[in-house]
Amino acid sequence: MVAVTEVFKAWNEGFANKDSSKIGEFFTDDFQFIRPAGSFDLPGGTRTRQETLDWTAAGGSPTSIDDLELLYENDEVAVYTNGANNGVAMCFYTKRGAKFSHLRAVTQVV
Repeated sequence: MVAVTEVFKAWNEGFANKDSSKIGEFFTDDFQFIRPAGSFDLPGGTRTRQETLDWTAAGGSPTSIDDLELLYENDEVAVYTNGANNGVAMCFYTKRGAKFSHLRAVTQVV
């Protein structure tokens, strides 16, 4: 079973090294990263797998994920909170087999 903590570590390393190869191993081909409308300057706030990998390889937003607190995880989903740019994010992943197929993140700036 793939664990969200592995993805979290790979994402942080990807931002730091501007390399999305490790994080890409965790995503299905049809992976979607969904944020509230207008997040990341994207219409609708949805990123495809490739857009997510490109964003990571460009250095992404390394301060957008910090202080992971895993709330729940099983073979189908993972839910966690983390620090995010002077706020907090609640993130929900869905899993398909040994990969993640969907990430929905909602942030609250404080």
